[in-house]
Amino acid sequence: MSDLSDFADQLQMGVISDMAESYFGDRKELDYALEAFMGMIKEFLPVVEHLFQAASTLRLLLLDEATADAFCVGLGLDPARIPPEEGADILVWKSAPFALTAKGRYTACVQAAYQGLHEAIREYLHGRYYNDPKRPGRKRVTMHYKRLAEIAGIINEKIRKANCERSLSSVLREVKSMDPVRMEKEEMFGGVTYGDHAERDADMCFVPIDLDGYRFPEVEELPPLNEVRPALKRFCARVYAERRDAARAAVDRFCGR
Repeated sequence: MSDLSDFADQLQMGVISDMAESYFGDRKELDYALEAFMGMIKEFLPVVEHLFQAASTLRLLLLDEATADAFCVGLGLDPARIPPEEGADILVWKSAPFALTAKGRYTACVQAAYQGLHEAIREYLHGRYYNDPKRPGRKRVTMHYKRLAEIAGIINEKIRKANCERSLSSVLREVKSMDPVRMEKEEMFGGVTYGDHAERDADMCFVPIDLDGYRFPEVEELPPLNEVRPALKRFCARVYAERRDAARAAVDRFCGR
């Protein structure tokens, strides 16, 4: 009988040890996931900055907010489709796109800036493929918003389970249920508690990722340049005719003069 009791005790201790290892192992895994996510955010920030720079560049060539709004309307777009500048520097071209006339040069610059913003938005939303420097022949994708949102959702689901389904108090209850003698004694004295379970669980809770708290811009892809080129050219011709000096000054800044 003693051998059976010893075996039961050893089995119980083994189960408790496995439960503790699982509990703290899950928490360690979440700590690592949250740390890795912060690294992904850091990797994504230059992409966000490039998006704002591309938007600032197009807005420079469109002269002011009213003209930028009219540009969008002329192309059949919601003005909100062009992200705000957020004080970002412009992307300076070392030389102006080739054109035979000053009006043609202005139009070519606007087309280049539009294409630049189109590509920046795609990279922001979907990433950009590049050669893996550590593995020749293999392609990787830059960090992008949709991947961040997907990973945040996965981590938050793990956090929900850790906080609700595998809380410290729930683990302690499981451990206590494996000791019937102790449970019987506690029932005789009306139950014994060891601290405030709710407060203890709150102290051990993980905080879910709040992706909205980063205030990343909400953007939609722009139509390809080929689809809007005729409307863009008509708009630029009208702007250049009405505000020639301002358009030339914008082109000079765009070209770093």
